[in-house]
Amino acid sequence: MELYHLRTFVTVAEEGNLSRAAQRLHLSQPAVSAHVKTLEEELGVGLFLRTARGMELTPSGSRLARTARDALQRAQDMLHQARSLRDRITGDVRVTRNTDSGYLRLPALLQSLSDNHPQALVHVDCCDSYAVAERLKAGAMHAGFAYGDFRDDPSVTALPLAMASVRVVGPPQWAERLSAASVADLASMPWIWFHPGCPFVGMAERLLAEEGQRPRTAAVINDEHTIRALVASGQGLSLLREDLALHAPLGEQLAVWPGGALGLPISLVALTRRMEEPEVKALMDAAAVAWGLDAGAGSQ
Repeated sequence: MELYHLRTFVTVAEEGNLSRAAQRLHLSQPAVSAHVKTLEEELGVGLFLRTARGMELTPSGSRLARTARDALQRAQDMLHQARSLRDRITGDVRVTRNTDSGYLRLPALLQSLSDNHPQALVHVDCCDSYAVAERLKAGAMHAGFAYGDFRDDPSVTALPLAMASVRVVGPPQWAERLSAASVADLASMPWIWFHPGCPFVGMAERLLAEEGQRPRTAAVINDEHTIRALVASGQGLSLLREDLALHAPLGEQLAVWPGGALGLPISLVALTRRMEEPEVKALMDAAAVAWGLDAGAGSQ
């Protein structure tokens, strides 16, 4: 007994006519008639009375039609369940963060993952933005948060989440000095600098380009919170996200140069060739939910 025999049986029972059933099933009328005959022979009972008005169910056919409908529904339910199990993650999901979890909305992302994939085990590691692409290519993770523009690298796909507002910041006691500072004045002051691969380097260099040289470096730091602490202690200027500069719980509010904010993209990045993998799709979808992006943005 085949499912398509049951489907034909139920359709003929509903239509009461071989021709209409054939149209509905996109089959020829002889094929529909052959399905019914094969099922009757296999079951050993007559399912229909063939009358001038069409096909009428026999008493046995009427009872068996209900059973056939139930069987088709159970088969459909099984198919949906199998698809759900296929798409549901039951193993490890690895993602890296490049900055603080609150800014990245990691709690909301993890909640979304838990809601949709309760058996997934999520691993969150730290990775600087400049190292994300390398670690993705090494297979160390499914996706990673990163600052910067990845459009020139076709091997990775980035889900844009926001544009971070980055400001030139200085020690609180330099507030008056910074308020009237020109770019030349900024270049003359000591700076807390960045790892060569950090996207903040390019931003700072473009800002100070008219001076033709990198300013005096007080330290090279690879961590935003350490940069903030050193700036607050009077070591020099630096670039920081505006929310980090002004966030009181992190310490005394820093002085902010009024010359304007610099924009820096923040994205969730994955290898292009792995975008269809369930773990990557789940992370992208969860990030889209956490950041309030349009439905389906994570799967594009």
